[in-house]
Amino acid sequence: MKKLIFLLIFLFVSLMLAVVPKSGVYVWDQRIIVPATAAMFTLLVWLVARFIGTDRTPLELIVTASFILLFAPGTSFIFSRDEQAILELGSQCIVPFFLTQYTRISRKNFRKAYVLMLLMGIFCSFTHDGITLPLCLAFLLMAWQRRSEFFRLACWPMVAGWLVGTILQFALHGQFPDLRPGIEVLTSRTAMVMSRLWDTKIFMLALALTMWFTSTHWGRRELLFAFRRNRLIAYGLLFALSCVPFAPLGIENAVIGVCFFAMLWAMLLCKGLERHYLPITQLRT
Repeated sequence: MKKLIFLLIFLFVSLMLAVVPKSGVYVWDQRIIVPATAAMFTLLVWLVARFIGTDRTPLELIVTASFILLFAPGTSFIFSRDEQAILELGSQCIVPFFLTQYTRISRKNFRKAYVLMLLMGIFCSFTHDGITLPLCLAFLLMAWQRRSEFFRLACWPMVAGWLVGTILQFALHGQFPDLRPGIEVLTSRTAMVMSRLWDTKIFMLALALTMWFTSTHWGRRELLFAFRRNRLIAYGLLFALSCVPFAPLGIENAVIGVCFFAMLWAMLLCKGLERHYLPITQLRT
């Protein structure tokens, strides 16, 4: 059944790309770029669903695909139907793949692949400005929480690589974040980023869902469950919001970082809604 859902997602995106009018000319042949873009989008849905655990039922896959299509930062580029669409989707696929590997191999021994894992962390961090700093802080916090066993885990080279990539990001920008800016600067940046976030539907949706969950007993239980099972996402969102006043890599990147983690957090809460209102769908299909 899940294979059929992925096929339907591929066909739906292909149809949209083929039908929606395009201004200008195609850089590549339409018969190549349309299926290639649809395939990359389907791969992105599979990777995200696998990472956050929404790949168990057809409904979860449909919700995941809808969230990515409507809310993921940068997915609007897929309608350009040129090499930019492939590059953007490829860049977005790297992140859930990296995070999935981080969570999957924590208890395995991959000593022979440590150099490759280190390079993977550097590359992923260096190429994703919007989530570089929040995710780096989340990795470091989780490493500190598991400090007694951290270097016995297989994922430590990935964390080290992400830290190196983050430092390189700031080094290439010519400055490291100012942790003591003036109150006027903090207020101005915060107001600017929050006004941008206010206009993003995904941030408001994540905020509304979180407030709704906190108002009920079952909702608070689901929030605690989501936090315990997905600390990396929760920490990433909290650090992304904490970095808003400083916006160390720019206002646009600060907005992208918050929106990315807000999208994943909203998906987790929708998963909690499914558990509460449609418990029968928890059966594997």
